[in-house]
Amino acid sequence: MAKTVLLILFLILIAFFSGRTLMLASNLFSGKRTDFFSSFSIGTLMVILISFVSHFITLTRTSLLGDEKRLCGIIIVALMTVSYFAFVVLTVVTGKRKKEDENAGKKAAGSARGWVFFCIAAVLSILCFMTVVSGKRINSLGDETLETVVSFLDRDAMYSADPLTGMPYREGLPGKQKILCLPGMYAVMASAFGTSPEVLVHKVMPGFWFVAGLVSMIALSGAVFRVSADGLFKRSVFIASGILFIYASDLSLYSQGFAVLSSMWTGTAIRIWVLVPVLLFLLFEKKYIMALLPVACEAFICRTVYGVGFLACIYAGWILVSLIMGRVKCSKAS
Repeated sequence: MAKTVLLILFLILIAFFSGRTLMLASNLFSGKRTDFFSSFSIGTLMVILISFVSHFITLTRTSLLGDEKRLCGIIIVALMTVSYFAFVVLTVVTGKRKKEDENAGKKAAGSARGWVFFCIAAVLSILCFMTVVSGKRINSLGDETLETVVSFLDRDAMYSADPLTGMPYREGLPGKQKILCLPGMYAVMASAFGTSPEVLVHKVMPGFWFVAGLVSMIALSGAVFRVSADGLFKRSVFIASGILFIYASDLSLYSQGFAVLSSMWTGTAIRIWVLVPVLLFLLFEKKYIMALLPVACEAFICRTVYGVGFLACIYAGWILVSLIMGRVKCSKAS
């Protein structure tokens, strides 16, 4: 139990520091405010990126789980060291904007109905979180993540045997499936912290990804509804609507939101609940280069048969519409 708690704190620490550093660097010249929600949401993508890099390099060399664990540890230590010093430097540089951010926060004080809907959104979020981490609504139909993680741990090697039969692969797996980093990431975490694979896959990581998605929704709501007298009300309604969408999607196995409650550890659930809000947040903030990060993460965690390219289409559509709107404004001005 203690090691599992340590794992959770470790994930939060990595996500916050890496995301905070990226956001501070991105906002250094734009003058925009960097808050916890945007930092943490971006940091969760860095967790996926670290896992993919270590997973991909290991697959091209030995395919041993122990090698991926060591490589992942080296990357994390290096990243956290750089992030810490960059965080300190950037915080000092941007410290002059602190008073402006505090004044903006005072102007955004919520009304009475805003606090009512804030409480409603908070209760719905807690209920949904408890549903996700309880493990009582698990639906692993067609998913082999847990079996794959157990196979990695038993053999200390990745993709050496069929996780369902335990027999060696006759023809191996296609590369587009082997590069998916989630099973390797979960196996590394279970091996490093001694957490049961079932607890890690079905309870710990769904809770982490759900919180990451909720934080991303909060960050997105801040980008959509700018600082205003009624901002708390609008943002609370936005979050509550997102939670209700998840519960409404629970009516159909084939809906995107169904996986959030039943299989939050899978790539498709992470895509709809975490990656899409992060992408939209970055696009609203006009951080087009950084917005390529969630687009890439989709390819790292989702199988091609489940529609990889969904985020790329959103990105391309947003850029296209922005260019068209820019041309229309220019033509009207002329």
